[in-house]
This record gives sequence, C-alpha cells and structure tokens, in this order.
Amino acid sequence: MNRPLFEIRMPTYNRPDLLRRAIESLLRQTYPHWTAVVFDDSTCDEAREIVQSTGDDRITYKKNQVRMGAAGNIDQCFSPQAMFSGHYGCLLEDDNYWLPDFLAEVSKSLSGRDSQIILANQRVCDEGSGLQGPEVTTRGDWFFGGVVSPLYLRATLLLMEGISNGGLVWRLEHEVDLRVGPTVKEAGIQEACRSLLVTVPFLFISQALAVWTFLPQSESGRAHETYRSFGRGMQSIRSFILRSHGRTVVEAARPIARRQGLDSRLVETLSYAGYPHFAGDLVRGRTSAACRAVAKGLAIRLVQENPCNEFISLPARLSIDNSRRFGSSR
Repeated sequence: MNRPLFEIRMPTYNRPDLLRRAIESLLRQTYPHWTAVVFDDSTCDEAREIVQSTGDDRITYKKNQVRMGAAGNIDQCFSPQAMFSGHYGCLLEDDNYWLPDFLAEVSKSLSGRDSQIILANQRVCDEGSGLQGPEVTTRGDWFFGGVVSPLYLRATLLLMEGISNGGLVWRLEHEVDLRVGPTVKEAGIQEACRSLLVTVPFLFISQALAVWTFLPQSESGRAHETYRSFGRGMQSIRSFILRSHGRTVVEAARPIARRQGLDSRLVETLSYAGYPHFAGDLVRGRTSAACRAVAKGLAIRLVQENPCNEFISLPARLSIDNSRRFGSSR
C-alpha cells in the first residue's frame, strides 16, 4: 500500500465559515490521494453550496435525512466501512483544520507498518486570539512518538479525556470499530468512550499536523450538555478502568501524573471514582482533599444519571490484555 487512499469524513452543523476553513485546509493537502464526504446536520443549505463551490469531485455532500445531533453526526463518521474503496478513514470536524502535510506525513508513517489506528498531535487555535505557538499542543504532553499501548491510554484517562477526534486515522474494512453507538448521546463524553474502544496499540505522531479549535461552549457541539453530566460520565469511565485493571493501571498513571505535577489530581480522581485506597503513598498530605472527593463522588452518583451506563456495560468490546505494557514512555 504505497499510496493509501484516505476517506475524510466531515460532520458539520450550521457553521459555514468554519466548514469553509476546514475544506480549504483539505484542498491544500500536499498528498492528493483522498476523498471526502461532508455529513450535514444543518438546518440550512450553506454547506451544500460550499461543497459545490470547490468544484472538486473528490468531495461529496450528504444531508442527514433526520437531525442526528452532534453526537450522532460525529459517530456515524467512524463507520469502519469504506464508502469510496478507501484504505483509511479520517475525521475532520468542521471547527478544526489540518496543516498542509497532514496526509503526507500520516502516509509516510504508515510505510512498512501495519498500524490499525494512528493519532497525530494537534496545535491549538483559540478563535479569540488565533493559532497558539507550536509548543502548545493537545496531546504532546501525554503521549510520545511511537506505539502506545491500550493500557497506557487508559492510564492517561485517569487524568484527561483520552484520544482526541482531531488527527485520528483508522484502518477501514478491518477489525477496528470506533463508533460508540447511540446510547452515548453527548458529544462531550464521546472521546473518552472512544478511547475505551482502542483495544489494540496505536501509533502516535508527535509532530503537530492538525489544529484543534477552542470554541466557547455555546458555539460548540456541547452547547446543550452540562458539566455535571460530563463529570458523572468521566467518573463512570474511570471506575470501569479501575475495576478492570486495578492497581496495574494506577501504577501506569503514577509516573504520568508525577511528570506533569498532577499527583493531587490523581488522588482526587481515584477518590472521586470510589477507589481512594489505590492512591497509596500519594495520599499523604492530601487526606482532606481525598475525603472531599469521595463525598462528592457519592453525591453525584445519587443526583446525576450516568450518560455512559449502557456503553460500559458491554465489556466484550472494551477488553484488553493487561500484560501488554509497552507504550508511550520516556
């Protein structure tokens, strides 16, 4: 597969200016072997007009017959089936964009490898102040270039949200299925749930090849979601990880937390999830914070429905081998 064909899936909703920027970044790719489809969940036809105005027959427009919402529209883009005989699928959300060498560098990284999942690092764009410096990235502090094990990924989930949709590439017509399904109705929690579906090692490209855009919540796909629901979802995901892997995943998370000065966050996360006894010596000097986190964790279980309950009740899809400890480390 010297020249893999990439299928780019682009979910959009009533953000024509941002969609135009995303498509322009696609048209500027130095690697020409790609096709794209825009999945439009909008209430207007501006997205169709933007696609037509490109005059590029590699880009297809598809209007959702029924409004799917942000979560459903994004999730359908992760279908493992090829739409145009492509080899790899990619997600490019309308509010994000790619640097010109994104596809070229991903293609180069695949040479001689049989990677099923690839994640490229991202720079950060703040819509208020523009593109941040090259040292500011979304995942560069969490993963290092090379192969990352599923267990290491789950260890990072104890401290952040896991993989990022932006920069994610997956093998089509293969065993990989990154759809979280219709039971996860909030876009904000999807990335963490999708991280649990990464049950094979993935390749991380530390070079920032994509750009993630920070938007106010009112302008994002998470406009109707609540922080309390997100917090309850992350709590349930972390409880699942701790039930499944016990102290093994905590030991993997400890050096990550130490490297980033997040020992206190790890203690509070373990306590909030109901596993303060896993904190070990980290809890010294943080007993009060741990107790408060335990109490808050119990309270949110009582007052907030778990948005991931049905998803994490399917352990067969989420199973990984605890003994495979290779991965991102220094």
